Amino acid sequence: MGFVYLPVNEIKVMMKIEDMMELLSADGVDVIGTTDEFYGGANDNCGIWVAADSTTELFDYHGDNFNWGDTSGIEPKLHAMVEREGWYFEWYDPGTIMVWED
Repeated sequence: MGFVYLPVNEIKVMMKIEDMMELLSADGVDVIGTTDEFYGGANDNCGIWVAADSTTELFDYHGDNFNWGDTSGIEPKLHAMVEREGWYFEWYDPGTIMVWED
């Protein structure tokens, strides 16, 4: 079996994804996998697939938690951390949210 060589930019993206997945998991986020796994194939921009419905203390699709302000239904500290690291959240449906590199 030979080595697989990836362009340097692809290696950096994978490291960033793995690092962000670890950060999210450490904050109690239920990280399921990558968006490539969710969609069943490789995409131009691989993100992170999160089960938002299993951590309702962090995610509120319907916006019932008015204390969270303008965070699109994401717990404010988590929202700020993700944005600070250069990523953002995007809802797929009420139970699923994706995290993409900005």
